[in-house]
Amino acid sequence: MSWLDTLEDIRKKDFSKTPMAKRDEAARDVINMASYACAVVAVSPIPFSDAVLMLPVQSAMVVTVGHIYGRKVTEADAKSLIIELAATAGLGMLARQGIKAILPIFGALITVPAAFAMNWGIGRVAMEYFRVPGMPREQLKKIYEAAKQEGSSMFSRERFDMFRKSAAAPKKPAEDEAPAPKKAKAKAKAPAKKPKSAVEKLLEGGFTKKLAKHPDVRDAFDGIIHLDITGAGGGQWTADLTKPSEWITKGLTGKPKLTIRAGAKAFMALVNGEKNAQLAVMSGDLELEPMNLDLAMKLGPLFK
Repeated sequence: MSWLDTLEDIRKKDFSKTPMAKRDEAARDVINMASYACAVVAVSPIPFSDAVLMLPVQSAMVVTVGHIYGRKVTEADAKSLIIELAATAGLGMLARQGIKAILPIFGALITVPAAFAMNWGIGRVAMEYFRVPGMPREQLKKIYEAAKQEGSSMFSRERFDMFRKSAAAPKKPAEDEAPAPKKAKAKAKAPAKKPKSAVEKLLEGGFTKKLAKHPDVRDAFDGIIHLDITGAGGGQWTADLTKPSEWITKGLTGKPKLTIRAGAKAFMALVNGEKNAQLAVMSGDLELEPMNLDLAMKLGPLFK
């Protein structure tokens, strides 16, 4: 089970009769998970990329913490609240990004503990925001500063490595993965023409329409993508964005700039704009090879 699945399970629980001490404990566990997830995002060597990629992680955290304290928070409200709370850490965030601009690879690794501490601070402020409605902004600032120091002392490189490995580990076969083939009967009938799967229809329909609609994306990427889709209805396809048309073909051909791996259901949700690509990467539902966020971001309009 991924950390995102864990947050979803928490949001299904009824905390209305849970003592406040237990709620606080549950909220801190949520913040801890989200802080390590933000630390993983901070490994990205691209300046300012983690500020964008952390927002969906922090939104999931705030929505879950709000649920624990009996407050319904929409994703849109959560994002607005995070931006407001993060304003107290504006200079610190810019300083971390400056390190990345100077030291693209090693600088990113330096910011990992800082990313954990920053998110821990924002999470603790969110706790108090929901526990004590109407708390003055100045008091929230003080809580953030104290919590950020607390987060700095809590970060563990060992736990970070464990979290990163578990987030990237291959998951057990899910319901959208292909079932084991049945044994063939002694007298097999002539195979009927196999109907197109939902994934194939999507690639030839909606995905191709998006490629046609965004020549800017094709020009910016200007390369080959391998699509390795697992599960029921999955398969392998090549998207050659160097061609003027007929971009999608079955099978893997050519040398790819990027390989996209995902389960059938997850891929369909991504193309239909029902699933957030950043969270899909964090939860292991979407794998990119190489993990080049700058390259992947060029394809953004195709997954909205």
